[in-house]
Amino acid sequence: MWLLLPCAALSAQQFIHPSAEKLWEVSGGMVTPESVLYDAASGVIYVANINENPWEKDGNGFISQLSTQGEIIKLKWATGLDAPKGMGLTDDYLFVTNIDEVVKIDKHSGEVIQRFTHPEAVNLNDIAVSEDKRIFISDSRGPCLFELTNELKVLIKSDDVKASNGLDVEGKLLLVGQRNRMAAIDLTTLKVSTFLNNTGSIDGLETVGDGTYLISDWAGKIQRVSPSQDAVILINTSADKINAADIDFNSADKILYVPTFFHNSVTAFKLNF
Repeated sequence: MWLLLPCAALSAQQFIHPSAEKLWEVSGGMVTPESVLYDAASGVIYVANINENPWEKDGNGFISQLSTQGEIIKLKWATGLDAPKGMGLTDDYLFVTNIDEVVKIDKHSGEVIQRFTHPEAVNLNDIAVSEDKRIFISDSRGPCLFELTNELKVLIKSDDVKASNGLDVEGKLLLVGQRNRMAAIDLTTLKVSTFLNNTGSIDGLETVGDGTYLISDWAGKIQRVSPSQDAVILINTSADKINAADIDFNSADKILYVPTFFHNSVTAFKLNF
């Protein structure tokens, strides 16, 4: 059973569940941070900064590096991007969606070393990497889910995956956040099924590891959901127009990282469950 307790006020309009404890918030030059990614190997948190327009090829997007204590290590670690969003790590490379392409960045130097695109790519959004290092990419407007190998290729083209956003891999399932549902794709058969309904719009999607999942919506709400339990709102800053975009979850330490988009900051919460 989940512990359901009344929410505690952060301010007149912000609320946090008692199982969540705010640790820190950092800004200091980040502009429109859409996505965060914690690298357990290095202890670095990567932040994808759109830098204002989410779908404009303006060349001003950048990736920041933060410490787990909420300090900016390097504000503009990787540059020359347009509107970076979802990120994924494998081996020595950071992969980032950049409107209609996926950018491969050297993890050690921050240099862009390769770009991948596809004629069907429209608004590429999130990235998820499986344990066997398969790289999956969502498209929040187009009809395709993609996989990146030595090229960007269509994994599935179907109305069932159209306008997908947050992604995560759990075992042999690719979990896909959409508008008001979480879909599941069997990576063996590529069969698409509904995993959860009535979720609200899903921007970020993270597996907790205990049969529950964390989902964020861009407006500012973060929920803990499960097929067998009622949803619990953990954080809601939507009344103050503080967004909650593509979150990341450090499952070992139970730390949730939240990029706040137009609020231009990243916030960390300890989840005590």
